[in-house]
Amino acid sequence: MTGSVSFDQAADYYDRTRGVADSVMARMVPLLVAELPPGEPCLEIGIGTGRIAVPLASEGVRIAGVDISSEMLRKLIAKRRGPWPQVAIADATRLPFGEATFGSAIASHVLHLIPGWKHAVSEVLRVVRPGGVFFVSRGARDRPASVESITSYFFRQAGDPPWPPGAASIDVVDAHMGELGIGAKPLPDLGIETEVSLEDVIANLERGYWAACWSIAPEVRAAAAAATREWATGEFGDLGASRHTVWESSTWHAYRLGE
Repeated sequence: MTGSVSFDQAADYYDRTRGVADSVMARMVPLLVAELPPGEPCLEIGIGTGRIAVPLASEGVRIAGVDISSEMLRKLIAKRRGPWPQVAIADATRLPFGEATFGSAIASHVLHLIPGWKHAVSEVLRVVRPGGVFFVSRGARDRPASVESITSYFFRQAGDPPWPPGAASIDVVDAHMGELGIGAKPLPDLGIETEVSLEDVIANLERGYWAACWSIAPEVRAAAAAATREWATGEFGDLGASRHTVWESSTWHAYRLGE
């Protein structure tokens, strides 16, 4: 994925910070399996540590995956047990497969990290057979004003770094697919409530857990976090004293490719 955001630096904490809750996975896997062409191979671009692919493989889906991050793939391979995805280090904008190789493809929370995401979509359309299906998902968080204000303050202190360079939302993907004559089928939203303290929010930003932080030097993150803690304590008091509810959603759209 030329110019894309690599997850190498996130490999050690990815599963801990991006893991799918069991209650969400219990709904997600049957939802996807029901839409997949039965018995046909499926490709996941940005397979990472296999948080989507491994449960699908366990349900008998013939899945393969590509990623530019060798460290993420090492984490995936280290988990190996039972039915297993076939994986390769490859660029989503230059997939190493022939035309119509797959019956379906998945891009879960990855197109926003690919500057040339439209090229990646073109490659998916090339390697998935006519009549196949392409799944795209994008995560979102509905956060209270206190969490939003702390996050915004941190990024201002860090110099307002550029956000990840790809498709900003699933609506942008829908619009592009529509231009290609391919309609979107929204699947039932998958979400879960979580709770965080305001200190948790600042600590995760300081550690650089989120892709928007990866272009920020560690010393800049540390200084921004220190300034944010000082400001937020004046605004909200003890940052660890209370828990704040965040709604984390995962929106999936299915695109049925033309015959």
